[in-house]
Amino acid sequence: MIDEVTPGREPLAEEPLPAREVRGGARRPRRVRRVRRMRRARPTVRSGSLAVVLAAALLTGLALAFQGFARWAGEHPGWAVLLGLVAVPVLYALLRGMPHARELRRAARAGMAEAEADALAATRTAPPVPVDEPAGPPTHAQEPPPAADTFPPGPEEPTLAAPFRDGRTAPLPEPEAPEPYAPEPEPEAAVLTAAELDGVDLATLDFAALDPDTFEEAVAALCRRDGCADAETVGGAGDLGADVLATAPDGRRVVIQCKRYGPENKVGSQDLQRFGGTCWSVHGAQLAVLVTTSEFTAPAEEYAESGGIRCVDGADLAAWAEGTGPAPWGPGATVR
Repeated sequence: MIDEVTPGREPLAEEPLPAREVRGGARRPRRVRRVRRMRRARPTVRSGSLAVVLAAALLTGLALAFQGFARWAGEHPGWAVLLGLVAVPVLYALLRGMPHARELRRAARAGMAEAEADALAATRTAPPVPVDEPAGPPTHAQEPPPAADTFPPGPEEPTLAAPFRDGRTAPLPEPEAPEPYAPEPEPEAAVLTAAELDGVDLATLDFAALDPDTFEEAVAALCRRDGCADAETVGGAGDLGADVLATAPDGRRVVIQCKRYGPENKVGSQDLQRFGGTCWSVHGAQLAVLVTTSEFTAPAEEYAESGGIRCVDGADLAAWAEGTGPAPWGPGATVR
């Protein structure tokens, strides 16, 4: 139940406040909205719902308690009478000591009225809000500092050659484009004819520096130097694996294939198989030799040993040219 507000207090009207000066010289009054006294205390929906829930819970608890007490009293009537005699005076004392509901409501209204009076007094004594004055012409003290680029350089500060862009930093020079990568050119392979090779000391010749055709001519020149007078090159398109044909001093027909490879490229078993498939049946070789400036792989050496082909690697070729090692058909030459 909600009682009316205690009469005797009238709502406060809006009172004018001192006028303030605005731009242009005009004076405009300023009003502040005063706090009005609440006429009626209105309970919120949330508090009403909570009260209903609490009341329902209390009634339910009381009903369950009464039902349990009635069942217990039916089973123990003597104890129930004794308990009733004790409980009646206690309940009477509690009810006499509780304050009345009207007194509680009166105390609540008094507290609300006191809080409203304090808020109104605080509003009347609050200092006025300062008003921003219009900005006048800038004085000497308010002038902005000159830009950084207008100061002359000091005696110890070097003057930048490039102009300033934003008054703080100088532009950085444009990065130079990197030069395009150009691989070092490989040395050109030497090119010599057969006549020129016959007049050259083959012991000092660098076979790895020759081009493939000159390398074949150099191997033929070695054959002629060591007794194969008819040694000649037959390599080219359609040579079927034979690069040099010669006749050994003992009359055997020698068929040689030349492989000018780099040190990282070894002669494999496939090269030996292709050469072994034509040197005997096509060229009628009685001595088949494969000469290289590089080395042979282990499978290639195994195939050469099983097929009767003599292998001359870079070290054997240098020894043959210097005369410290045998020729492929000479004494001491072995099949590998």
